[in-house]
Amino acid sequence: MGKIITIKNNKGGVGKSWLTLQLAHLTSMIEKSPGINHKVIILTSDSQNNILGYSGFSDNFSVGLEQLVNKGESSEIRIRENLYYVPLLNNNFSNSFREKLKATLKNLKNNYDFIFIDSVPTLNIDKDFVDSSDYIIIPTFLDTATTEGIIKLMDEIDMTKILAIIPNKFTKLKTETEWYKILKNQVRGTNINLTHPIKYSSLINSLIEKGKTIWESKARGAEETQLILYGIVEELIYE
Repeated sequence: MGKIITIKNNKGGVGKSWLTLQLAHLTSMIEKSPGINHKVIILTSDSQNNILGYSGFSDNFSVGLEQLVNKGESSEIRIRENLYYVPLLNNNFSNSFREKLKATLKNLKNNYDFIFIDSVPTLNIDKDFVDSSDYIIIPTFLDTATTEGIIKLMDEIDMTKILAIIPNKFTKLKTETEWYKILKNQVRGTNINLTHPIKYSSLINSLIEKGKTIWESKARGAEETQLILYGIVEELIYE
């Protein structure tokens, strides 16, 4: 039975889509048994489908999550070996769609080892994804608004589902260090992994432009970020 992981933050621009792709790609590269890797799929509630651009996919597509949910049509796009993506054509979600979505997610757990969800706070579908998730991963900036939002979010969702909080685009400002300490106190006594911050990096921007993931770079500057993300995936697989 597969696991569902939602990458969640109520604030935009914190790197949800990019981190979803990095975590999913690494998971698909790891063997679940000798010679057989995990089969991974990414869903999204974001009709911008940024993950396709981040992965270097530029072909047109005409079917997506809507067809998968409503008609059971195959709409997966293979973006890497063992890694698939279901695009979203629009974000008009009816109550009927939401009910069918829950059944679709259950079916996907029978066909994929891991289902990653690039979530945006779109009406109530975001709640459906969170409720269906086995784990939640929260990317964040270390600033006042975003960190206060994370603390509020932790009160709103089942904290036992939160696997990790990932501070992103860290620039070593004094205020960022202070907010990191506050988050550290907030998760003390829980099983939540507050990772080392991912530093702001021109290398990451370059990889995005090239449609490559962090795992497709041999640059020395990639190693620190790779180690942080590997630690999360290791937890996810062996939890």
